[in-house]
Amino acid sequence: MFDPKARYVRSLFSKVPLEYDILLSLLSFAQDRRWRAYVVNRTRQKSNERILDVATGTGLLAADFARTVSRNGFVVGVDLTLSMLKTARWRLQARNVGDRVDLVLARAENLPFRDDCFASASISLALRNVSSAQMTFREMSRATVPGGVVISLDFARPQSRLFRIFYYDYLLGLFPFFGRMVSEAWGKTLSYLGRSILRARTGEQIANLLREEGLVDAVSVPLTAGIVCAVYGTKR
Repeated sequence: MFDPKARYVRSLFSKVPLEYDILLSLLSFAQDRRWRAYVVNRTRQKSNERILDVATGTGLLAADFARTVSRNGFVVGVDLTLSMLKTARWRLQARNVGDRVDLVLARAENLPFRDDCFASASISLALRNVSSAQMTFREMSRATVPGGVVISLDFARPQSRLFRIFYYDYLLGLFPFFGRMVSEAWGKTLSYLGRSILRARTGEQIANLLREEGLVDAVSVPLTAGIVCAVYGTKR
């Protein structure tokens, strides 16, 4: 049985999967490709390894990972929302990497994989959406091999106070307004995203969660003036 937040997130994102990539580009000021490239480079996986992408959405990061693996490696994308996975399957095939990615419908807090089977595990721009960040990292760590990297990329609060004022006005005012001009579903989704970013954990708080799950050398790296933060650690 899904808890209330999981039900709400699934309902919210099931209504905008086709437009999600556009939404992400708007919210990220078109920086999302650069952020995904950072995640792929930081995991330092070999071409024949298995890679886990939690909350894969429309498969953007899974596709980037898939381009780095050989025929002996593959990527598994997990998501809570079936319509997102259907969109991901179509877009992965359009990018000619569909044969290197398996998609699984599951919750981040209860991954259906055995221990120590992935070279790395990532969650991109979705930690705010899970019901338990602690359980999510616990599951990601459990499924990762010793020496593998667990990494979270998520929106954060910008470091500059001046930029923060502009950014918060954008998130809470302009962003939902433009969304409502498109559709009610867009308006609700963008309003939720803006509020969730304001409540987001800091990079150091996320790093502490990784340390609590036994991951070592946990580091927080702000990107694009602190709009997002990449946080990663290594499993012992």
